[in-house]
Amino acid sequence: MRKLTIKEVAQEAGVSTATISRVLNNNGYVNEDVKKRVLQVIDELNYKPNAIARSLKQEKSRSIGIVLPDMTNPYFMRMARSIQSRCVAEGYHLLFVDTEESARKEEEAIHFLTEKRIESLILAGTGENLELIRSVSRSVHVVLVDRRLPALKLDTVAEDNAQASKTAIEALIANGHARIGVVKGPESISTACERLEGVLQGLAEAGRTLEPELAFGGDYSRESGIGAARHFMEMAEPPTAVFSLNNEMTFGLYLGLQQLGIPLDRLEVVSFGDLEFSSLFRHRLSVITQDPQLVGEEVADLVVKKLGMNGGAVQNRIILPGWSPYRKDTN
Repeated sequence: MRKLTIKEVAQEAGVSTATISRVLNNNGYVNEDVKKRVLQVIDELNYKPNAIARSLKQEKSRSIGIVLPDMTNPYFMRMARSIQSRCVAEGYHLLFVDTEESARKEEEAIHFLTEKRIESLILAGTGENLELIRSVSRSVHVVLVDRRLPALKLDTVAEDNAQASKTAIEALIANGHARIGVVKGPESISTACERLEGVLQGLAEAGRTLEPELAFGGDYSRESGIGAARHFMEMAEPPTAVFSLNNEMTFGLYLGLQQLGIPLDRLEVVSFGDLEFSSLFRHRLSVITQDPQLVGEEVADLVVKKLGMNGGAVQNRIILPGWSPYRKDTN
C-alpha cells in the first residue's frame, strides 16, 4: 500500500503543507476550525508522518539511549523499566545497550547511540571512556545513573553508598563479629569505591582496620562471589561474617558455600542489594535495600525536564538506601 505524502493530506484538507506541519508538531498558530478539519482528514486518511523525516527537520529524534552494565541484574532491569514507563509516556523512543561491564563495549555503545542521533544518554558506566563521554556531553544531554564520574560535571542520580556501607559494618560489629570479610568491587567503578570507603570508616570508628586477607577483590559478578567463598573458607581462621558490596557477588558467595558443602547459614552475610528468592533458602542474611524504581523515576523526570527546557543547571539527586534488619535462619 502506497504511503500518503503530507502534500496529499494538505490538498485533501484544503490547506498548505506548512499548516499540516504546524498541526502535527503543535508548533505555531493555527485557527481552531482549521486545526479540527486537518485532524479529521489525518484521521480519515490514516496518515502516518515519517518519523525520521520529521526528526531531521525538527533536529530532534525523540530518542534516548540507555547504557547499562548488566541487564541480567534485577536492579538494573527494574530501573530500566521505570525509566521506560515515564519516557515512553512522554513520547520518547528508547534504545538499550548492555555493556557486560566492558569498557570496550561501552565505547562501542556510545558511538552507536550517538550515530542514532539520541537526544539524551543515560549511562551507568564502567568508569572508563571519560574523554568520549565528555565529548558527547557537549551535544547530547548525559545523565549518570547509579555510578558517578567525579572528573565530569554531569547530571547524576545515585545512592548514598558510603553511609549505607558504614551502617552495615556497624551492625556486624554490634553483633560481635571480630573477623569480617569484605567482597570488594572493581576499583574503576564509583559505587565500589564509595562502599569500600564506608566500610573503612565504620571499621576506623570502632578502632579497627581492614586486614588484607579479609578483603577479596571482586568484580561485581557471581563468579567473583564464588571465588570469595573459597578464599575465605579455606583460611585457617575464616571470617564469621561477610559484607558483599553487590548482590550478584552475594549470590555467588552462597553458590560457593554450597559447592564447598558448607551450610549457607554458617556465615552472617550483609549484601548491598537484595537477592531474588532469598526467602527460599536457609541463611543469616541482611541487605541494604535499594529502590531501582525510584532511581529510574528520578532519572526519567530529570531527562524529560531537561530536554523540555533545552538544558539547565547540573543536578545531583541522591537516593538514600534502606536497611533490612538481620533475619536469622529463615526458610
